[in-house]
Amino acid sequence: MSDAVRINNPSATGEVRAHGAHVTAWTPAGGDPVLWLSPLADLSLGSAIRGGVPVCFPWFGNGPGDAYEPKHGFARNATWTVVERTDECVRLRLTDADVADLPGRDRWPHAFTLELAVCFGTDLLIELTCTNSGDTPFSYGNALHSYFAVDDVRQTTVAGLGGASYRDKVSGGSDVQDGPIRFTGETDRVYESVADAVVDDGTRRIMIIKTGSADTVVWNPWQDKAAKMSDVPDDAWPHLVCIEAANAPGHEITLAPGASHALSQRIKVPERSAQPS
Repeated sequence: MSDAVRINNPSATGEVRAHGAHVTAWTPAGGDPVLWLSPLADLSLGSAIRGGVPVCFPWFGNGPGDAYEPKHGFARNATWTVVERTDECVRLRLTDADVADLPGRDRWPHAFTLELAVCFGTDLLIELTCTNSGDTPFSYGNALHSYFAVDDVRQTTVAGLGGASYRDKVSGGSDVQDGPIRFTGETDRVYESVADAVVDDGTRRIMIIKTGSADTVVWNPWQDKAAKMSDVPDDAWPHLVCIEAANAPGHEITLAPGASHALSQRIKVPERSAQPS
């Protein structure tokens, strides 16, 4: 039985899966797919899906000290419960009881409730809320690891992050962004920025408006790394770029018992004649 919840309304079509609370498709009415999903993605339960919008929790990457497994935490490998569905929106839930036997749970043994609300319309709204349901404080990292479809990443720019400091995970160094981001090789950068971003591939713009996020991650594997990835076709890397709302290592969220924090992205595809707001 498929775990996919499909939405089809006058404004958009879309899909989110109980597996990982993973948004795998969003197409505004009359437009092209905005999210990139690998044709080789493993959709089986317990696997990490390549593309769409994976949920990273309770750590980003390999977490503090680069020492945690699985990469990006256990939430994207878990089976969430669909608790509400309308013609536009789906709400899913995951609790500590649902992940007791998952790899990595022993590294982060806290009581929690996660909810992901996703609304498919003219815009795509995704909100991830974490509540501390235990009796002691805890810290965690997270991200909405969004993959966007672009015509050619070599002709694509990302505006909005000019002046932001970033950590370059490819070179191991750090720098400050000068103007729009342009892609000339493997890119894996963590920008310290709460700013919104605009992806422009010359054909359309994609605006990513975020809240509850200290960092923005920008990623493309380029040719050599993509060739080593079993779930990415060798010729697919020019057609994807990740722009991720994140709270990466060093910017973890700390919650007191009973407290909550929401991380959200609103994704828009404005007309070419419209100016970014």
